[in-house]
Amino acid sequence: MRILNEDILEENGLRMEFARWTNSKNTNYRELADEIHDNQIEKKDEIIPIFVPKQGKEEYIKILRRTNLLVSLLIANQLFVKGMKFDGSYHQEGKYGCPLFKVNDLGVLKWSCSSRYWGEIMSSAGYGYAYDEWAWQSPEEPVTPDIVEEEGLLIE
Repeated sequence: MRILNEDILEENGLRMEFARWTNSKNTNYRELADEIHDNQIEKKDEIIPIFVPKQGKEEYIKILRRTNLLVSLLIANQLFVKGMKFDGSYHQEGKYGCPLFKVNDLGVLKWSCSSRYWGEIMSSAGYGYAYDEWAWQSPEEPVTPDIVEEEGLLIE
């Protein structure tokens, strides 16, 4: 895996490129988790039901699942390099709190998470030691994308 700069991560046929910031309610972009969910089916003949890719979607789901695992690294790097810091509430409700990513040639997807997980990303970016420091409120003055970005902002 390589992070080429604050905007690009590549790994074995997967290329994620940070696109811009938007709000989580922007309906012009699909949520990564929804895209994964909608292209799987529940396999009920197992003791514990599991989800498997729909026929013909195996490679697509493999790429999206790997993206979902790695995207937090790229977000943390983006936040660290650009000095952005904001809490999980802004991530979920703020004007520019939700990142958009271009995945290979599959298009641009939106990515959002719980406040707790956002706090973990902030901790990974070097802001604090535990998720709860940034999950619900900012312990410092927030630095949102619109403060540091001259472009790369998108609102619905």
